[in-house]
Parts: sequence; C-alpha cells; structure tokens
Amino acid sequence: MKDNSQRGCSSPGRSGQAMVEYMVATGLLLGTLAMLALVLYVFKEYGGRVLDLVAYDYP
Repeated sequence: MKDNSQRGCSSPGRSGQAMVEYMVATGLLLGTLAMLALVLYVFKEYGGRVLDLVAYDYP
C-alpha cells in the first residue's frame, strides 16, 4: 500500500475538483463584474438626466 500523504493529490479526481472550483470562481467573478458594469451604466444614464433637469432651469 502506497503512502499518499507525501503526494499533492490523494485521489485521481482531486485535480478535477480543483478545476471545477476555479471555473466556478471565474464564473462568479465574471458575473460580479457584469453586474457592476450594469450598475455603472444605469447610474451614468440617470446622472445625465439629472444634469439635464438642473441645466434646464438656467438660461
């Protein structure tokens, strides 16, 4: 019987699990970035509308 305590992965499926975890983390990161981009776009749109309303009062 081999001693697996010295090796990096104790079972053959372990490296596949790490790849899945990296893929999930990457997906979450991309989703978060997309949401932040959407929030930035919305606030820029409303900011332009507010500036238009404020500028409307001045000649």
